[in-house]
Amino acid sequence: MKTRLSALLIVASLMTCLVMNIPAKVRAQGVELGDGVSINAEVVYIDYVDREVGLLGPDGNIVDLDVGPQARNFNQIRVGDEVKATYYESVALFIGKKGEKPDASIGMTAARSAKGDMPAGTMVETVDVSAHIMAIDRTKRTVSLQLPDGNTVTKKVDPAVKAFDTLSKGDSVHVRYTEALAISVERP
Repeated sequence: MKTRLSALLIVASLMTCLVMNIPAKVRAQGVELGDGVSINAEVVYIDYVDREVGLLGPDGNIVDLDVGPQARNFNQIRVGDEVKATYYESVALFIGKKGEKPDASIGMTAARSAKGDMPAGTMVETVDVSAHIMAIDRTKRTVSLQLPDGNTVTKKVDPAVKAFDTLSKGDSVHVRYTEALAISVERP
């Protein structure tokens, strides 16, 4: 329950970010914000007992990492191996049908390399939240949203959000936050 409440608070904060003037890709019925980053680092030291590795980053900095027991095949990592990490996150906001009830859901999937393969893994987590539009003040450019927990919040909508003029009381607003991470260890 605490995790669900935390996720709802995060997504409510994301809704606030979305109504601010942020560059975005406009879709037919919504907005999607997304960005990713990839980093390659070299393994410069390994402590097999304490499951720690030191990674030399692209800027010459060394990062010390504790590797948990869920990381399979840790003993195959060698000094000089290359660690590739790709991180991606996105937020999508779109308008739903009138009368849809506020709802929230969280999903996560993870995978790791098979025994005997080089260490690798992926993780994808998605949080979906919908809110019901209770009121709109076109003069003040605000919208009041009923969240899944029953609370109502009123947020100012930036003038850059053109879809504001198409909103109506009773519409649903949906937010999907996705975070993904892929890590692999490869021999140079």
